[in-house]
Amino acid sequence: MGTMNLETEWSGVGERIRRARVGKGISVRELARRIDVSASHVSQVERGLASFSVRALYNVVSILGITMDSLFEDSALDARPARVEDEVAATAQDGQLDEAGIVLRSGARPSMQLQSGPRWERLTARPEVGAEFIEVIYAPAPGASAPEDFIRHVGREYGIITQGTLSVQVGFGQADMHVGDSIAFDSSIPHRFWNQTPQEVKAVWFVWDGAAEGMAVDFPGAASSSHHHTLS
Repeated sequence: MGTMNLETEWSGVGERIRRARVGKGISVRELARRIDVSASHVSQVERGLASFSVRALYNVVSILGITMDSLFEDSALDARPARVEDEVAATAQDGQLDEAGIVLRSGARPSMQLQSGPRWERLTARPEVGAEFIEVIYAPAPGASAPEDFIRHVGREYGIITQGTLSVQVGFGQADMHVGDSIAFDSSIPHRFWNQTPQEVKAVWFVWDGAAEGMAVDFPGAASSSHHHTLS
């Protein structure tokens, strides 16, 4: 896990969001309106003084047309997405795979702490195109209630619990997942995850952003009061 504190992490994340927003010609006020937060909060995020929730962050990357992977702080390698030709060239001769950007050491993971939520650690040395491969760490929260917001976005998610017990809800279905339990579902279905135990929970997630491109369907009740603040 990286040793950067929240402000240091989000100074980089916020700056990348700011550059993408300016590049799209979207004002701070307009972005705030579209993700349902205050303009001052967006401004604070861009200056590294605050962070977005999971729901808000998925909305931001969708509106700005960027990848979630690209928001993590830069690793020792450059931030270019992984390319086959680079990997072929790097492995065509004797050398260290971590230096080639193929192996990522645990202490070098790019990471991001979400607002009042989990910590994401990217498991790839470079950003992936159309996919995220991450470990998510959920802090202990004995008796915690489910998050108010559901998340909904294009893609398909696969996850496995590696430590603790994670509470999950996908649509109207719920489950408590334990170590070794796995899950796979279409990300367009409203979903949320939370830790309500005294122990830290860890899960490894693979999100294929392009899996359901153009195939998302309306989920019954997604716009109702029981599924408010979902993505569209």
